[in-house]
Amino acid sequence: MRVHQAYRYALDPTPEQARLLASHCGASRFAFNWGLNLVKAALSQREAEKSYG
Repeated sequence: MRVHQAYRYALDPTPEQARLLASHCGASRFAFNWGLNLVKAALSQREAEKSYG
């Protein structure tokens, strides 16, 4: 039997830290969307190559 334990933390950032956290979230979203676009392009290319015969 496994026992799971969790901790909950509350963040109370300073205004500068809040700005940096928001910047980090924006950068990670940009990177995720960039990677997602690459995957979708590869899948579209693969689908198009199937129609070449």
